[in-house]
Amino acid sequence: MNEVFNEKISALQKIILEHANQQREALATDARKEADAWLTQETAKLDRETNAVLADAKSRADDIHRRQILTAGREKSTEALRQQNKLLGEALRKFQDGLARLRDRGDYGDILTGLALEAARALSDERGTLKLKLASLDASLGEKVAEAVSAKNPRFKMVFDHDPVPIIGGCWVTSEDGRRQINADWQSRTQEMADVIAGRLLSLL
Repeated sequence: MNEVFNEKISALQKIILEHANQQREALATDARKEADAWLTQETAKLDRETNAVLADAKSRADDIHRRQILTAGREKSTEALRQQNKLLGEALRKFQDGLARLRDRGDYGDILTGLALEAARALSDERGTLKLKLASLDASLGEKVAEAVSAKNPRFKMVFDHDPVPIIGGCWVTSEDGRRQINADWQSRTQEMADVIAGRLLSLL
């Protein structure tokens, strides 16, 4: 299982504004299309990583199932639940570790830019300046990412908030008044996948 997660998640295509001389509406349309393409591609990558985790878990689940046959009544149910919880915990940890290792990539700044663009779109009805928040380890990329988001989609004005947030990677984006916040960090992404992974693990047991 460790070997699967030692493989780097496939490269994120850089979001490039191809026609800088086009009208503001054309720039916004291009940026939205690229953000959609990034989200689709990244979702597919995460699905592939999840499938790899589940494939490894299945072989172990088969062993658990054989042991369950030898167990009777209440002991059988207790052991099954314990093993399911253990497998789920391991799968989620491996999934999160794989996301955290994205920081080792040369295009990590582009990945943060894509995440920040996605979060900004979720706050597109907000007026004023959006604030980008990062982990302390990513602070050196903050200004560059905020400027890239503002450049790639003129509808968004984003600034970097230098106060670090307690995440292991990814980003948070908040409205200017702080009342709304989109969490696009790795802990949040892992939690979003928890129900999916749990459901698929249960189907294998």
